[in-house]
Amino acid sequence: MYGKGRTAARAIGPVLGILLLAGCADGGDDPFAIDPNAAATGAAPVAKGPGPTATAGRPTADSAPPSRTPEQAQALAASLALTPEDWGTGFVRQSTYEFAGETFTDYAADCTQRTVPLPPSLVGQWVRQVQLPGGAQATVLPSGSTAVLVHTDVRGAREQVRNAHQVKDRCPTRTYPDGTRAKDTPGAAQPTFAEADEAFAEEGLMYPKDGGEPYPYVVVTVRKDTVVMSSYFSAPDAARLSEVRDRTTQAARLMLDRLVRK
Repeated sequence: MYGKGRTAARAIGPVLGILLLAGCADGGDDPFAIDPNAAATGAAPVAKGPGPTATAGRPTADSAPPSRTPEQAQALAASLALTPEDWGTGFVRQSTYEFAGETFTDYAADCTQRTVPLPPSLVGQWVRQVQLPGGAQATVLPSGSTAVLVHTDVRGAREQVRNAHQVKDRCPTRTYPDGTRAKDTPGAAQPTFAEADEAFAEEGLMYPKDGGEPYPYVVVTVRKDTVVMSSYFSAPDAARLSEVRDRTTQAARLMLDRLVRK
């Protein structure tokens, strides 16, 4: 059930660790609170990304949708996560491209990242990571990531979103094991998806461990029934925040459209 790729980064928030990656030139890192638990690829690590920000969503009943086996849930997750072609012209796979994992990450009292077991309601998940190649001297590349997490019931999916909200409120600045920091910018514009039961966005700045210039990131997360989908995008220039917002929102929109059509 689990992929064999490896990422140096762990990912975000407690039970909703979802997307956090800003790519170092062809890095093999990913976001999410998912740990692929596999061997290193030898690629340079990708800068980490933050956890999402939650907002109140449209109320939904806890009536259970059709149950899925682990195989069905995993197949659904893999069918929704985006490929480079889905992101647009010029995008390519990161060196660690896709995987599922066996652990999530949470944050300690001092807001440093730590690894925790998967929630018992999670039955399937998949992550794909892409980047937009730059010049030979580029050290940070525009990077995107999508994660799909399938739960056994609506309650588990809603709890994932709730936990992410709590992390954002408790830890507006998060620190990763290598020293990279993600700092949330309050007041992010919130997306509207009519078909979603919950939708929220977070944006902010990533501060590289080496003290380089911070760069903007955006995370958009939507929940539909028992499925939670998140998209992440970052670019190495604060002036590109509008593009980062657009790409992240479009990626979430595409995943939701695919789910609705199934």
